[in-house]
Amino acid sequence: MKLEFSIYRYNPDVDDAPHMQDYTLEAEEGRDMMLLDALMQLKEKDPSLSFRRSCREGVCGSDGLNMNGKNGLACITPISALNQPGKKIVIRPLPRFTGYPRFGCRHGAILCTI
Repeated sequence: MKLEFSIYRYNPDVDDAPHMQDYTLEAEEGRDMMLLDALMQLKEKDPSLSFRRSCREGVCGSDGLNMNGKNGLACITPISALNQPGKKIVIRPLPRFTGYPRFGCRHGAILCTI
């Protein structure tokens, strides 16, 4: 199954402004992975992609993102809840959480953190 993503990116060292970058991922049919698993696979393809994560159990809240306009945790959000035929899965930082240079915004991260 082909999954398409549009992911918020910003690296102040090279970008004049934040932008959306498109990614494609081939996912195994019949396997409903969590968004965090998909992001980790995308990071294997593009090491400049950064995002926060920690417990992978929905407890710490460190992987909070805005997914298709709704806030949630990447580790407990199944791809099936986000994937709509003919549409990209849109990933943005949580509202008001963009641009934290002191937390590592220099690495092109989704959340401008590492």
